[in-house]
Amino acid sequence: MSRKTFPGHPLFDTAKLLEGQIDSLEDYPTLDQFLDRQHPQARADWLEAAKFLSKHTATPGSFAQFRGEAQRLLNFAWCIRGKSLKELNGDDIDAYINIIKRPPKNWATTPEQGRLRGFVTRGGRREANDQWRPFFDAGKVRKQSTIDAAVASISIFFKRLTITGYLNRSPMLEATKRVQKASKAERAGRSPMSPKGRKATAPRLTSDQWRHVHDTLLAAADQDNYYEINLFIVVTMKTLYLRVFELAPHGDPDSEQYVAPTMGDFQITTLGNTRYWELNVSGKGDKDRAIPLPKAYIPYLKRYREYRGLPPMPSPGETSPLIAKRGKEDPVLSKRTVERIVEESMTLAASRYVDMGMPDASAELLQTAKKTHILRHTGASMDIIDNKRPLRDVSEDLGHESAAFTESEYIDADTAKRYESGYVRGIL
Repeated sequence: MSRKTFPGHPLFDTAKLLEGQIDSLEDYPTLDQFLDRQHPQARADWLEAAKFLSKHTATPGSFAQFRGEAQRLLNFAWCIRGKSLKELNGDDIDAYINIIKRPPKNWATTPEQGRLRGFVTRGGRREANDQWRPFFDAGKVRKQSTIDAAVASISIFFKRLTITGYLNRSPMLEATKRVQKASKAERAGRSPMSPKGRKATAPRLTSDQWRHVHDTLLAAADQDNYYEINLFIVVTMKTLYLRVFELAPHGDPDSEQYVAPTMGDFQITTLGNTRYWELNVSGKGDKDRAIPLPKAYIPYLKRYREYRGLPPMPSPGETSPLIAKRGKEDPVLSKRTVERIVEESMTLAASRYVDMGMPDASAELLQTAKKTHILRHTGASMDIIDNKRPLRDVSEDLGHESAAFTESEYIDADTAKRYESGYVRGIL
């Protein structure tokens, strides 16, 4: 089929406009007509999905994930399977997962097009963008983590529809065991590939590996200011336990929840008679937290600001982007830019291991190059285990709900002792 024969339609507008869309489709003529042409139950399916999404409009990340999956699933159900949500079974779910793995070309935008908005305004009404597709880049190989996230999202979606009584039971119950396993594992907050018999703690660099990465970037930045941004990002993520997206603009640009981190997010707070610097972060689930800056971190902040031609320390209300493009004052546009810089940094450190005659250490470090979360985990683990920082303090800076959760993620003393004793066992 050609791209022009895409049979589907964008279904849900931005978080800001969704409530009005639920109230009436009068301003959505192409969607209204599309629903009339689909399965007799399509309009009811759409309304239940819209109500589900309305519960997540305050959290841009969750809304974007659920909206994307709901649009893909409903278009698949109506246009490919010819069924309503109430009629889907395990075989349909298996087929849907295969669509995610390898979307039809006419269901995906090209890399050149990028991700497109579903609706455009014409004559005061919201109509379908003819170029919109539910998938991005049909030729792209989907990572297992992407598939697991999709499975988790539709599992939550079906569970909610079951609770509200719209569905009698979730079709996930009839899907293949592999899909069910991914669903359960993702909802539990762990990888479905975790080793059996133990709960894996968060992955981290060793203290020696971290020092090697740090020293590599420091030396590189001293020699070439191209690497100043690498040094700042890596040190900041590790020291302040940051997720990669917390450094870059995130959320729906059309919503009030859109976040664009600036240097003004560094602020001074006074506790008792002491003044402290802190970084204010909008984290997962749009939860704000203030992270105190270690005294040892301040020189890195000053160094990065000097590289950008800014005064040594931030000023109240400063609008300079927290992370700017190399050699410019324009902000980075997405977390992918930050991810690439972290990957570049790890690769540089791995190359230095090779120069030092340590190929095995290089290969080991390269395995972490694309795991940006490892910097957050390394900082928290080192502070808890090596530096004996109070668990509750680390938990609050991480943005966790409780210290108990932090402990379960970062401390597994019994397993560590077992592996240590197993490592020194002899053969003879």
